[in-house]
Amino acid sequence: MGTKTLLSLLLLVVGGYGELNEENRPVHYCFVNPPAKTILPENILDNITTCTHFVYGRVPIDRDNGYPQYSDTDIGNGHSGDNIRTFIRWKSQHPNAKFLLGIKRTKQFEDAWIAEKVAEGLKGYLCRSYLKRYLDGFFVTFDGIHLEYRASTAFLTELSKNTTLKNTFGITGRRVFAYDATKRLREINNLVEYIYLDMGVLPSNQRAMLVSFTNPLFPGAGIPFEETIKGTVDELSEEGILPSRLVVGLTAGGWKFDIKEEQDPLRVSHGDPADRPGRQVSYQEACKARGAVIYERHTMNEMTLYRQTWMSVNLPTMEAMGQKIKWILSQKFAGIGVMDAQSDDPEGKCGTDPLPAHRLTQQLIRNTIPSNPAKCTRLCYLDPEHVEETFPMDHLKSDYCSHIVVHYYDLDLKSNVVVADKAEELVKKIDTWREKIIDDSPTLILSLGSKQTSGVWQFLLGNDFRRKEIAEKLVKSLNSTSADGLEISWTLEPMASEFDKKNLKALIDDIKVADNTVDIVVAATHQSSYSDFYDYEHLNQTASLVVLHSHRLHTNSLAYTGHHSPLRATASMKDPKMTWESLLNHWTDKKFPRSKIVLSLTASPLTMTSITDMRSSAATPFGQPAIVNFMRATKNDIHSQQEICESLETGSGITHWVDQAEVPYLRRHDQMVAYENIQSSHIKAVWASMEGVGGLALHNVHQDDPHAVCNNKTAFPLLDALSRAQVCQRCLKQHDFKKCAQHDFVVSCRFELKKNTPLFKTDVVPYERCTEVVVDQAKLGLGGNITFKDAQQEQVLKNLTDMRPKMLKCGLVLSLSCGDSEHHLNYILGDNMTSAINNVWNLMDKYKFSGVQLDCEKVIRRGNHIFFNTFVRKLAQKFANTKASNGCNRTLSARFSPFTRFPSTYYSISLLNRLSHVSIRMSETKNQVDLPFFHNHSNPTYPSSERFVKLWKSVGVKPEKLVLEMSPFGWQETNKPGEKKTMYQGQTCVTVGNRAQFKHDYVALTGSTSHSNGTIHMPMVEDFLYKIGYVQREQLGGIALNSVNGDDYTGICGLGSFPILKSVYNSNKCA
Repeated sequence: MGTKTLLSLLLLVVGGYGELNEENRPVHYCFVNPPAKTILPENILDNITTCTHFVYGRVPIDRDNGYPQYSDTDIGNGHSGDNIRTFIRWKSQHPNAKFLLGIKRTKQFEDAWIAEKVAEGLKGYLCRSYLKRYLDGFFVTFDGIHLEYRASTAFLTELSKNTTLKNTFGITGRRVFAYDATKRLREINNLVEYIYLDMGVLPSNQRAMLVSFTNPLFPGAGIPFEETIKGTVDELSEEGILPSRLVVGLTAGGWKFDIKEEQDPLRVSHGDPADRPGRQVSYQEACKARGAVIYERHTMNEMTLYRQTWMSVNLPTMEAMGQKIKWILSQKFAGIGVMDAQSDDPEGKCGTDPLPAHRLTQQLIRNTIPSNPAKCTRLCYLDPEHVEETFPMDHLKSDYCSHIVVHYYDLDLKSNVVVADKAEELVKKIDTWREKIIDDSPTLILSLGSKQTSGVWQFLLGNDFRRKEIAEKLVKSLNSTSADGLEISWTLEPMASEFDKKNLKALIDDIKVADNTVDIVVAATHQSSYSDFYDYEHLNQTASLVVLHSHRLHTNSLAYTGHHSPLRATASMKDPKMTWESLLNHWTDKKFPRSKIVLSLTASPLTMTSITDMRSSAATPFGQPAIVNFMRATKNDIHSQQEICESLETGSGITHWVDQAEVPYLRRHDQMVAYENIQSSHIKAVWASMEGVGGLALHNVHQDDPHAVCNNKTAFPLLDALSRAQVCQRCLKQHDFKKCAQHDFVVSCRFELKKNTPLFKTDVVPYERCTEVVVDQAKLGLGGNITFKDAQQEQVLKNLTDMRPKMLKCGLVLSLSCGDSEHHLNYILGDNMTSAINNVWNLMDKYKFSGVQLDCEKVIRRGNHIFFNTFVRKLAQKFANTKASNGCNRTLSARFSPFTRFPSTYYSISLLNRLSHVSIRMSETKNQVDLPFFHNHSNPTYPSSERFVKLWKSVGVKPEKLVLEMSPFGWQETNKPGEKKTMYQGQTCVTVGNRAQFKHDYVALTGSTSHSNGTIHMPMVEDFLYKIGYVQREQLGGIALNSVNGDDYTGICGLGSFPILKSVYNSNKCA
């Protein structure tokens, strides 16, 4: 067994692995816009503490020198009327907030050069002004049709060159649907921190004589799609501007209209003509207006009707404006804003506290946690005895835990069942947290008896009457709480006999008799498991989950060193059964279903005092003599992840890694500290997922650095690692290749037009496993002609075409590259686009292709990306509603590599979302070997599949459109550093033999084995099944095998022909 001494930052500090936004809260924009000759009150926003961005005014910048055109009260000579000085003084009270100067351009930019000049002048002004020390950026708005012209992008591009500025671009709902607006917004998206969507002005407000509701949320009741918050954000999302980039702005106040004499105020609706232009009114003006007040439920507006006056107001109550805010917070937008403080009754004239809309927003931001249900079963254990009152429950992301398990019930010899100390208080805190989660919150499980000895269990359960009384009391108590289930945890000490086994079974039956709907979870120790003191068949029938205490496989009461949660046994371990692998195998050997097994790890380290010098036993750290717990002082023990960090940062401890066991330990003086870190948690999550385990559990969650002490970025780093690496067993139903259908899960099989050795026969491919076969590859040449590399490729293609009847409805897709250079593509698409499209069509008919996949990124640059997008659009139009030779609709897809770093710069995201799918190649440029699936801890910036999937999702490509390519090719390390010799699966097996033992790399997701010619790496079948699980978990569109030629098509590895392709639908059987 080998060990590695690793840098502390490599193993423990998360770095780029799981950064969170500050407190995981939405941003909150707070605006002040004092009218001219009005003094800004010093304390107007004192009681609004959730503001992350403060914005002052809308100062014109219509001069070509870019200088702001302040009013007399905006800025002066330091007297009391200097409103901006008042504004920036707030920075001392809000040091973490960003302070932005609102600027407005009404005058059109004559051209891009003028726009850049204005931006340069604005930056220069700020650089020379005292404000540079206080302002963090600008809040930019255009009042007019600026977005129809590229000069608007040029202005923001120049402004963004000052990387210290954190700018926001503000746009009204009215402008979103204007000509080319979304196109400009896609360009602007990468130039600003956020896009602020002001829903106070709608498209109908372009005609001032049309009646308008205030901030309507949903269409209906005469309100069209484009006039609503949902309709506007859906339009932006469709164009690639995701909710995570948008701050949705609501209005404090509303709209007031004078309607015509012949109109009945009760029958006036959105879009009706008014008698005079409408105007926006503040809430304090609206609340004092005379007339009949009606609440309009659909728009959540309050309407005030008086004679021929009609007014709609955004009522700042939980039933009205509160519902809009809740919806916005539930949709995972970047944040929310209310415009502005001066319009939100700042003096409390409406009879309530000042700033009612701001206070309502603050309340809901504080009391709302974005809902993102856990995608896999993950239990989080909290013990009220150890969880302090200051435990930051709100730092716990809603997707970290599917279940919260609380030690709640103790067994008592007198009262049978009692509630544990501090348990009710902790459950109240958890309930408050769960209420903040808008949709699905984690399940709450109350645990019974985890701190009682076996003697107590035996006494109470040994009497039938007493046991039934306990069951009834438990059910009654459980039903009086908010809990969803009960955990039975006879775990402090192991069971001792078959009599204990019978009594545990009887208790479960008694609980089911008392209430058959109770969800029961059972905790199991390794001692009782290996003694077979569990009735496995009965547990399968009655328990929803069995939580194996695989985090207690070693204790400091033993007279030798070890780890409490090793994955596999090492040579120096005293008992090789004390591992995750062995304990899981024991339960599965008993025919207990894997889907109900939960494996445990803990955030709490285990400190031991070694008798021998740990430095001399670094190669065999386990099994060394140690002082037992009751004979040693424990005050200097390490108890938490944050204490591990502190020891590493101060240099008092050195961390080591044990390869076989896949766990770290810390050496500090005479102490050996066994613990979990990011790497070991990641490995356990991947391994458990590959084994098909039903779930994972993290005990002592309060020790998992909840305050993000270790790196000031990620609270609960072990939970974060588990949630990112764990995938769940889901059914993947095989498609019907006899029917034309829109497949829920794409299985794209890439076929290389080359001669293989041994001979690759086209008639042996299991086409029924593929939704499409992509033929690689033809090239779009000069004049729009399409060519293949040589005559041999055309012959292979003809052989494949002969197989078309066998493929039935399986798609046959041509992969098409686009010339040899940027210049070639300019010529092809600039002068011969129509010819190129016709040639594509003709080739499809000739070889019976049903679709085309464009593989053109190598030649796409800023100079020709418009040509390419036009080409794709016209090709899609030609394909629309036409049938291919197999009777199915023609398909058009695109292929990109992970080295496309800024997709939205070159491609129309809305156009990509209309394609059949977008295939992301994850192999390296020089060969067909996949990049590591997860990022490398020692180099977080290194490319990985996980990173680039997130990139493409972040630019707005719909997840269901993304198809993740996976390569079956392995490689052999050569003597040349960095060089890899590519090998297909059959070659690998010939080289190393069928009996070779491969060691898994749980980051790269490959196996490796040593050979006389060097180390050989090969992706294994289980790696592919894990990746499929990841694709399903992330709800991506499917997978692509790059290529079927790399699979073991001869069956020489002993798993039959095409073992990888045939394993696709074996990840889980469908009921």
